[in-house]
Formats: sequence, structure tokens, C-alpha cells
Amino acid sequence: MTFIPVTDITNFRPTQAVIGQEVELHADVAPGNATNQTIEWSLVRGNATIIPGTNKFIGHSSELVTVMATIRNGKQQ
Repeated sequence: MTFIPVTDITNFRPTQAVIGQEVELHADVAPGNATNQTIEWSLVRGNATIIPGTNKFIGHSSELVTVMATIRNGKQQ
């Protein structure tokens, strides 16, 4: 089997959240036939919690939150 790397992660959703409510994160991976398309989410900045082992987070204040999407052996955005 040939390894096909991720070349891009786009269309992050959502772009807004409500304080205290759990939010599910989504993004599109290109190419669509990349070998590993599992996104790992991490908090870069802001008062929020990434729920371990999920693609969900909870914001704790009205400040800007920055979340990073990473694919192991792929591309980071």
C-alpha cells in the first residue's frame, strides 16, 4: 500500500461557539484519499478545554480561542 500524505486541512467549522456549550469541530482533509485522515485537535490559545479523545471543545469565556488541527504524518494547520 502506498502512503498518501495529507496536503491540506481546510473549511474549519464552526467558527463561533457559545460559552459553556460543547462544540464539535470539523475540517476537510485533502486529498480525499489520504492514508491517515484522523484529525487531532489541540488548544493553542484561549480559555477552553479540548475534550480528550474527541473532536469537541468547551469555551469558558468570551475571549478568542485558537484551535489547531494536526494529522500525524500529514500536514499541520
